[in-house]
Amino acid sequence: MAKTAVVKASELQRASGKVLRRVAVGKEHLVVERDGYPVAVMMSYAEYEQLMRERALALHRDLVRALGREAERQGLTEDQLIQELEESKRRVYKERYGRARR
Repeated sequence: MAKTAVVKASELQRASGKVLRRVAVGKEHLVVERDGYPVAVMMSYAEYEQLMRERALALHRDLVRALGREAERQGLTEDQLIQELEESKRRVYKERYGRARR
């Protein structure tokens, strides 16, 4: 796990290459402070991508669960739900592109 350190905005301006290296190579998370208040966080791009993937998966999982609850509330079977989703996709495609999708 990455360690977290604090860096002042003025240090970041003065030594940006060194600070970026600490983040990219040293596996550090840096909290950037301005006037003693945290204003940003720096982390490696690989960690950022992983964080965004995890966030997207969590949102997808929550959406699927909500959809399942709503389908259950409406008494829809899985086949009916799939059929409604396909019909909705066709409608949206036609609205967007002006013709039915084959």
